[in-house]
Amino acid sequence: MPELRLRLSGIGGQGIVFAGRLLAQALLEAGKHVTLRYAYGAEVMGTPVHSELVISSEPILCPYFEKADVAVVLHPRACAEAISGLSPTGLLVLDSGVNAQGKIPLKVRVEVRPFVALSSRDRPGDPGRLAPVAALGFLAKLGLFPLDPLLRAASTGRAAEENLEALKLGFSL
Repeated sequence: MPELRLRLSGIGGQGIVFAGRLLAQALLEAGKHVTLRYAYGAEVMGTPVHSELVISSEPILCPYFEKADVAVVLHPRACAEAISGLSPTGLLVLDSGVNAQGKIPLKVRVEVRPFVALSSRDRPGDPGRLAPVAALGFLAKLGLFPLDPLLRAASTGRAAEENLEALKLGFSL
């Protein structure tokens, strides 16, 4: 697998950092080389949050990148920065609640799915905490990385059942 540069973007409270850690753990355990960095505003809740991963079958020389090959955007507040940091021929995965009309470069492939709406069902006040995990399931469905390591990594911890459900939901979209 060549190097894959992935940016997950949303707002504080959505679990963007958790999803980045989950993916990094899963792929490390599957034998891939992975770097992870994340950034969030000082206020955290409600401010833009980004997890950036570099995934490779070879050692990674630099964990930083300017342009992502794949950007996942789960909230409008994170949209402009994520799109400006996407390769002109990259893949943009948008939550259906994010309107990016007129901002997307012509050669960018776009996939739109209702991650937040579907993963927030019956959870009042939930900003889409499981949406990033569902998005990882969808990226696995697209073939960017295998689902099995994600399922193994998500099967431990206090929210294992919810995380496994979210991954499977995303994979089914």
